[in-house]
Amino acid sequence: MGPSNRNSPTDAPARPFRPGPIGSLVKAPLPASLRTPAQQVIRLILKTVLFNKAGAELTPSPSEPRIGVRRVLPPYLGEMGYEVKYHLARVEPWLRNGWKIIARRPEFYPPGTVVDAPEFLAAIDTILGEQVVFGAGAGIFAPPSELVDLTISPHLTGDSIEVEIRLADLHKITREAVTEIRLRQLFLDWLDYEGRPLTEYDRNLFSFSETCVAESDIRLSESLRPTYRPTAFETPVEPMVPHVGFQIRKVKQLGLKRNSDADWMCATATAMGEHLGLPVIAYGHPDGCHIPEGFQATWREAEGGQGHLARELGYLRSCRLMLGPDSGWTDLMAWLGVPVLLELIRFPMAFEGLRDSFEPRIALTDRALPLGPQIDALLASDHRLPMDDPRKGGLSKAMFPWEY
Repeated sequence: MGPSNRNSPTDAPARPFRPGPIGSLVKAPLPASLRTPAQQVIRLILKTVLFNKAGAELTPSPSEPRIGVRRVLPPYLGEMGYEVKYHLARVEPWLRNGWKIIARRPEFYPPGTVVDAPEFLAAIDTILGEQVVFGAGAGIFAPPSELVDLTISPHLTGDSIEVEIRLADLHKITREAVTEIRLRQLFLDWLDYEGRPLTEYDRNLFSFSETCVAESDIRLSESLRPTYRPTAFETPVEPMVPHVGFQIRKVKQLGLKRNSDADWMCATATAMGEHLGLPVIAYGHPDGCHIPEGFQATWREAEGGQGHLARELGYLRSCRLMLGPDSGWTDLMAWLGVPVLLELIRFPMAFEGLRDSFEPRIALTDRALPLGPQIDALLASDHRLPMDDPRKGGLSKAMFPWEY
């Protein structure tokens, strides 16, 4: 007896496929992973219109850059986690070849490679604020007022196909186009000079094509570990005794569902310290974190953030275990070699790119099991992650010849 056909009655003959009439309309929603490439087409059209309306005057490059230093790269504008996982290793060859960089977190870069440019960074913040744009993923993101209504409608006409793109939230794309124009003009005003090459690095840094919302290639790629660690980590400016650390995530803009349960974090961090016989220190900055009362903390209100990141990097040299949030803070721990027990994780593959180069020790806390054995197992491991990426299995690779 042959296999049954579960898609039709067993006693009914299968109906042959017959194409619909020429010119029939097929509608399909555009997947979220393809929204940005499609929107880039709209952005190109808008930029062309804006260029022609503005009547922009094209002028030659100056003999010397306004910033006063040649061969300076524009700053990375995305989230810290992606800076650690992808950007640092990507920019390191440039820095080792004599280039310098403007950076929001200069402590992450080799000594002597960062140009101090507070006016330039303030001008960027003004542009982003006016256009309601945020750093997100590995780039910048303009949140829509509501979910973008974006569909594709292929028209099949004989041997050809015409694709119509319908985009409801044109205001969002206009904001992105204006933001890119203003950021790139700012780059030319400050960093350009006669003879400076215009590179793909420059284009990518001031582009909306690499945000986590777009599920872009950079989010799915493998991470590369920088060949160095921060100077403030290797040579602490303020040494600290061995301890357990924790950070309570409390952002106000994006990814609110990944924010921490402050009470649970405080109680669990205390239990971790008791298990290991170590003091507990709360890490974090009020802009994005909750600073709990009753704990020693890295934040010092009286100093207003001065030297805060350098101090934290120095403390982390002695951190034996971190209770971490689902954020880029955990990526930083992977770079520094600090094991992490995660409070939660919404996207289990978020840290998978760290596996090969960083060999992190990251485990998800199981709240139904005793905490002590979980701590001991993590500290005894060479490297581990909460899950394996199914895309690295044989079946996924078997489709490689047919990928587009």
